Amino acid sequence: MPAELHPRTKITTESIFSRMSRLALQHGAINLGQGFPSNPPPAFLLEAARKAVGKVDQYTPPFGLPSLREALAEDLGVSPEDIVITAGATEALSSLADSLYGEGDEVVMLEPYFDAYLPQTLMVGARPVLVPMRLTDGWELDLEALERAITPRTRALLINSPYNPTGSIFSREELEAIVALARKHELWIISDEVYDELYFGAPPTPLRTLAPERVFTVGSAGKRLEATGWRIGWIVTPPGLAPAVTGMRQWSSFCSAAPLQAAVAQALPVARAEGFYQQLRESYRQRKDLLAQGLQAMGLEVFEPAGTYFLTARMPGLSAESLVQQAKVALIPGSAFYASSPPPEGLVRFAFCKAPEEIARALEQLERFLKIQG
Repeated sequence: MPAELHPRTKITTESIFSRMSRLALQHGAINLGQGFPSNPPPAFLLEAARKAVGKVDQYTPPFGLPSLREALAEDLGVSPEDIVITAGATEALSSLADSLYGEGDEVVMLEPYFDAYLPQTLMVGARPVLVPMRLTDGWELDLEALERAITPRTRALLINSPYNPTGSIFSREELEAIVALARKHELWIISDEVYDELYFGAPPTPLRTLAPERVFTVGSAGKRLEATGWRIGWIVTPPGLAPAVTGMRQWSSFCSAAPLQAAVAQALPVARAEGFYQQLRESYRQRKDLLAQGLQAMGLEVFEPAGTYFLTARMPGLSAESLVQQAKVALIPGSAFYASSPPPEGLVRFAFCKAPEEIARALEQLERFLKIQG
């Protein structure tokens, strides 16, 4: 009899994002499910990569290329000594799970949740405790429920703002209340801020500015620079804790791609100086409006985001499978973001980081399909 894999392999299966992208390809559907941009990264980033290949090709130190840590420190207003470069934000989150909690601990997070949060928590033996967001006319944080979820076993709060999948951005007052809870109960905070430059109103407040002694910030060059496949992420740690986190993550990828780290180091100051993020936000605002107005014209309930490139809406009575097969449009069902409570009826998530013509064509196909359905 062959040996069996460890039971932890049963914790996770194919992600809904991979599945819907696979089905989109299989059925020739427009993919508004998985959040990767249609357009290429900016020219200044691609040029920096071309120059780095052949020059920066060997291992970097596990904490990351010094020039990238310095560029991020300048951009984020932190010390380079408190930055750890990772192979994407997913590895950053995994490294923090390894570093901050383990068997018997609890991690409080919000529901709906980003799909990586649960398996990463479970794989280190900890228990995810999910606190539902309220959905009325929009998404609301229930601070009283958040505090009720904290027990003596709680080690950390996991917060995402701007928030995938809802598109919410927590106010400074809400973040201050979260910090007060963390200080009261002596908890770490993991702040997933990979969409920090994707907002449509006032800039989001970096949580570390309110509690630098207990906040670990996760960031992503892939989201900022439209290069999701480059897998360049980072962690900003509380002062003095980067070496310990680096020690944990060196046993996974050891280092992310050296020439791509060098390219991002060169690109970050250019992006800031040339107003790239402002242009990106305006482009996404136009695509958000195109999608939201098109869905509203079909009579659908739409919850407009304050940030990210995701939009949630209700399409009751329809499954994501039927939409990808018959309407030829791939979406993510709301059920993918829930584990402890039932998802709102008909909830789906759209990604609008696609070309405007793709969004327009998807709207036409959805409208035609809905008319046929009656």
